[in-house]
Amino acid sequence: MTDQTTESNNPLDSYAEPKPSFLQTNKFLILAGIVLLCGGTILGYSVGHRQGLSVVGYDADAQELIEVVQKQKDTLAGLNKSYNMAVQERDIAVSNTNDLTTVLNQTKDDLSIAQSQSQIYREVLRQRGGLSLTVQNLSVKPLPENAYEYQLDLAQVSPNNSHAVGSIEIRLIRGSEVLAVPMEDSNFNFIDFERLTGRWTMPKGFVPQYIEIHVNGSVPEVRRFSWLRGEEVQNSPAFVSEVPQAEARTQ
Repeated sequence: MTDQTTESNNPLDSYAEPKPSFLQTNKFLILAGIVLLCGGTILGYSVGHRQGLSVVGYDADAQELIEVVQKQKDTLAGLNKSYNMAVQERDIAVSNTNDLTTVLNQTKDDLSIAQSQSQIYREVLRQRGGLSLTVQNLSVKPLPENAYEYQLDLAQVSPNNSHAVGSIEIRLIRGSEVLAVPMEDSNFNFIDFERLTGRWTMPKGFVPQYIEIHVNGSVPEVRRFSWLRGEEVQNSPAFVSEVPQAEARTQ
């Protein structure tokens, strides 16, 4: 009996299954990669956008901070300048104060010497019979707007230290016209010396020839001085409206 191979005529017996492709085999892996790629892209964009906003916000805050710091620097510079000026003014004030103190002390010393000498002279005059009441000095200073200021010095040295008591009249004379000068205080009461001061407004167009001082005391006295006009004072220490008007008086 011989072996004999029998060939089959069925076509299904000769069909071989095809091998799966790379895409089919790794489709899940590829899908996962795509998902990861998309997610990473979205995440990166989101993080980058936020980081960009943070950087923009930081720049704005930094600029504002720079402006605040600059303002503080400017303010500090102004304060330093004011401080330096104040220090300089203080130094000048201290220097002026020291100078004024020195002058004041010197003036006090000079005044003390003058008072001592005056006291000596008065004592000598008393021992020699004294000095009767007299007009020691008269000065008239012109002011703006036809106003004038007078300064009248009276002196008396009595052997028994009695008071000089009485009143004063000041008259302006032009020919037969006489004007009485209003006085703030026409009365006097002193021992050795007294100064009377005041102001008046001269009538327009009136120019006196003489100024007379009438001393009404224990011994009446009349002193006449020639009228001399000096230069006007630019800065008046009082309002001219407060200066009384001279009154006309018949002689």
